[in-house]
Amino acid sequence: MSEHRSLPSAPRELELRAARAVIARELGTEQLARLHAPNLALDLAAIVGSIALFLVCAWKLATGSFKDPLWWLCLVVQGNLIIVMAILNHDAFVHRKLFPQRLRWVVSSVLAWPAQLRSALYESQHLKHHRALGTDGDTEMHKQGIDTRLRRLVYATPALIAYRAIFYRSLVSQQRQTLPADPQKPPQARAAHGDETRLRWEKSTRYVIWGLVAASAAWDWRLVVFGYLLPFAVVTPPLNTVRIVLEHFDLDRNNPLWVGTFYRTGLFTRVMFWWGTGDCHLVHHYYANIPFYRMPAALRLVRPILQREGVYEHRSLLRLLWQWFSASRGHWSVPPGSAPVKSS
Repeated sequence: MSEHRSLPSAPRELELRAARAVIARELGTEQLARLHAPNLALDLAAIVGSIALFLVCAWKLATGSFKDPLWWLCLVVQGNLIIVMAILNHDAFVHRKLFPQRLRWVVSSVLAWPAQLRSALYESQHLKHHRALGTDGDTEMHKQGIDTRLRRLVYATPALIAYRAIFYRSLVSQQRQTLPADPQKPPQARAAHGDETRLRWEKSTRYVIWGLVAASAAWDWRLVVFGYLLPFAVVTPPLNTVRIVLEHFDLDRNNPLWVGTFYRTGLFTRVMFWWGTGDCHLVHHYYANIPFYRMPAALRLVRPILQREGVYEHRSLLRLLWQWFSASRGHWSVPPGSAPVKSS
C-alpha cells in the first residue's frame, strides 16, 4: 500500500478517504455493513443505564459515609460517568442520530449536561474536528497550547472547569453574534449545530435540569455538592487528561491511517471510556457511525491493517502519561522510537 505516501500535503478529508479506501478494500462492503448495524436495545440500555447509575451514585455519595469503601468507589465512578455520558451522547446522537429529532435534542442535552456541555454547540465543534483533524481548522487546536509541564498538570485539576467555562462562553458569544437580526431571514452560519428550534429545546431542557438540581439542593444539599460537584471537580479532570492522551496525543500527518493514539485498550480502558479512546478512537475517525458495541469486532479486523501500515502501537499507558506530563513532546506528535511508515 502506498496511498499515504502520495498524500502528505493533501487536505485531511482526502487523507481520511484514502485511509477508508484501504480498510474498505480489505473488509468489503458486507463486513462494513455488519459493523455499522445498530442494536436499539443496547443503545437504550446504555443511555437509560448511565442516567440511572448517575442518580444512584449521587444518592450514595450524599447519604453514605466517607469511611465506607463503596463511597470512594462511587466517587470515582461518578467522576468517570460524567465523561462516559458525554461519550454516549457523542456516539448515539452527534454521529448516529438516534431517536426522532426533538427527542434526540432533549436526551442529548441530558447526557451532555453533567460535563457542562451545550449539546448543539458541542456537535458543531466536534463534527468540524472530524473534518479538519490535525489542521489549523481543528476545533481541538487549543490543546496545542497545553505544552508545558505546568500547563498539563494544571489542566488535570479543577482549573480545567474554569478554562472550559471561559472557552465555551466565548463560543456561545460568537454564536449569538451570528444570529440574524430579522427573524424572517434564514439563520446564518453559527457555532451551534441546528436551527432556532433546536436551540430553544436545548435551552428549555437545561432550565428543567437546573430546576431539578435546585430542588435537589433544597431537599438535601449533599446531593449536589457530594453527588455531583465533588466528583466533577476532583475526579473528572484527571480522567479527562487520560482521555486526551488516548485520543490524539499521537498523530502523523504523513500517514492518513495514523489519526490518533494507537493504544491497545483492554476491557477496563474500553469500559472506562466507553469504547471511545485509543485504538477504538482511531476506528471511530475512519467510520464514525460504528456503534460502541461493534468496536471490538471492528478492532479485530482493523488492527492488523494499522500494524502493517506503520501506525505505532502503544502497550503502556504509564509511558504515555509520562510523555504527556513530562512535556517531552507535543500534542499531535509522533512518539519517540516509533517505527517508520511502512508500505507494501
